[in-house]
Amino acid sequence: MMLRRLFAIAAKDVAILLRDRGSLAILFLLPVVLSAVFGSVSMAASGGGGVESTLKIPLALVDLDGDHFGRQVHSTLAGISALDLVAVSSEEEANDLVAHGDALAAVVLPEGFTDSVLAYEPSAVKVIGDPTKAQFVGLVSGVMNDVLMPVILEGELRHGIREVMAGSPLYEGLPDAAHRAIEAQSLAAIMTQLQRQQSVPWIAVRTEDLEGVDASVPFGPFDYAVPSITVMFTFFLVATVADSVWVEKEQGSMRRLLASPASKADIVGGKMLAYMLVICLQVLVLFTIGSGVYGMQLGHSLSGLAVLTVSLAFVATSLGMMVAALSRSSRQGDSMGTLLAFILAAVGGCIGYPIFQLGGVVGFISRLTPHAHAVMGYLDLITGAGLADILSRAAVLLSMGLVMFGVAVRRLRFV
Repeated sequence: MMLRRLFAIAAKDVAILLRDRGSLAILFLLPVVLSAVFGSVSMAASGGGGVESTLKIPLALVDLDGDHFGRQVHSTLAGISALDLVAVSSEEEANDLVAHGDALAAVVLPEGFTDSVLAYEPSAVKVIGDPTKAQFVGLVSGVMNDVLMPVILEGELRHGIREVMAGSPLYEGLPDAAHRAIEAQSLAAIMTQLQRQQSVPWIAVRTEDLEGVDASVPFGPFDYAVPSITVMFTFFLVATVADSVWVEKEQGSMRRLLASPASKADIVGGKMLAYMLVICLQVLVLFTIGSGVYGMQLGHSLSGLAVLTVSLAFVATSLGMMVAALSRSSRQGDSMGTLLAFILAAVGGCIGYPIFQLGGVVGFISRLTPHAHAVMGYLDLITGAGLADILSRAAVLLSMGLVMFGVAVRRLRFV
């Protein structure tokens, strides 16, 4: 009888969510596009080709620099197949494109951008977006951080070369043309060595099985991009869960549920079950597309993927219920849930660099988030781990979820 009530409440919430096409697009369509973008950026940075995609993000570019680094950024963005890049001549024109929906966002490279980098002076690249689509602006900013990394690296190297050479009396006595030639020659030698080390590192790691056979698994950019973006977007349901609780309270439907044979535990469990099912479907769809379209690996442990996904779904929905319990209105719950989704995704290593792999305080803080453990679990499975190897990750996620669930049950008010 209890299971019947749980599934009845869950079916109601799933039906409501399925009618919200905007939320479905954010949960299922947007991650596919962003996986293509971040994966393509990683491939371009490593010298590989991009992945052709029929899904394009319209992006306007204003290059007010028109010099070396401006052209380099333009070329990198144009090489990302998931972007539909449009070059415009002024910031005003870019604003019009964003305002009319012809561009999702716009990137403005300032005047003197190249000169500032070469002079080792601060410079700011502007990302313009519609305030009603703040999530897209943040994601484009993440893409730009990756695109600008080679520019930052070259600027740092040039500055370092100048600092080293400046201590030489012979260097100071040479004309400016000779300074530039020495700097260019030194920079070329360093970049060549860096590229050589990337392709043939001094220390190579070889993975073997018990019989000495090479058991290493090739790891591609989409093997990280798809799981990290998927984990990020599962937590976008936090705001939806919190908002749905408050909407039912404000509309009085929660009172009707309490008047039915369903208990408070049935109501909480039914709502969580609904969104856990949605998250499991979300992971299934995105991983299937990632494997079929982007060539992402899935490993060989379907049971491990299932256990980790259910654990992820539990902690995400528990966080949503906790936000609903701690907020004081549907608007506050929605805002708090959206803010948490972005902050935790950034700290948990889902945007740009996997900072949970770093040591020190930064890496420690990153590993306090459920995002980090979920992504690390998926990466372990992709590279050949089995169910037993990721049980500790799943246990951490379930433990976090139980704490949040306890707070939600204690603080949640049904009327």
